[in-house]
Amino acid sequence: MKLSVIALALVASIGAAQAQTQPHPYAMNQAPVVAPASAPGWFTRLPEDTADMIFSAAVGASVDEQMAYDKARIQAERKLVEMMSSRVRSNVKSYRNDRGDNMQESTEIVVNKTADGELIGAQRVDSQATFDGRVYRVYVLLRYPLAQNNSLRKEREGAQSKREADLRAARAQQDLERETQRQRTDAEAADRQLREEIGPRPDAPASVVNTTEGPVKLLDVDNADYRQKRTEALAKPGAVIGQTVVR
Repeated sequence: MKLSVIALALVASIGAAQAQTQPHPYAMNQAPVVAPASAPGWFTRLPEDTADMIFSAAVGASVDEQMAYDKARIQAERKLVEMMSSRVRSNVKSYRNDRGDNMQESTEIVVNKTADGELIGAQRVDSQATFDGRVYRVYVLLRYPLAQNNSLRKEREGAQSKREADLRAARAQQDLERETQRQRTDAEAADRQLREEIGPRPDAPASVVNTTEGPVKLLDVDNADYRQKRTEALAKPGAVIGQTVVR
């Protein structure tokens, strides 16, 4: 009797195990389990910086491989800018309150880090991408040549220097033309003033005018403007001269 009970229990346990191993006919597909890839060696241990170049590494993750690479590249470039031109300011506030056998103390630390610089000529040395079935993870290693080793920066600075030289030359030419015109105007004004001061005076307008009735003597007046206008009027064709004798 005991043997039959044990046999029945063994059969029941085997049936239950078989039922557990059979997949559900409507079960959802399970994503394959992929072991996470380890980071490359140059990411955990950066190449040593030298006097000619510095290095930076970063990682970016996204469901899109290109987006993951762009994020990693931007992070690595940001690190390079921070290495060259970062400014760090910190502000520490400490407060302590003593109430006999009870003392309270608090400390607040605020760190402000800013970086503003121009990055030209950063080079990608190496990169590595992994995919776990859902997310892409991209590691990027950048190298930034320093000083004369950065050919792109030298070319950019050379073009900038040429542009500045052209602008300075154009400004100098403009200033020279303005100065030449000013000197010419001053010379003409000085010559005109000299002629008025010591040059020959213009001939006085004639005081006798020939008419159809014979010569007519004009009135002698001291007003130069009047004499000039009278001369201009007599020079016009058909000019008429009236003369009246008052007794």
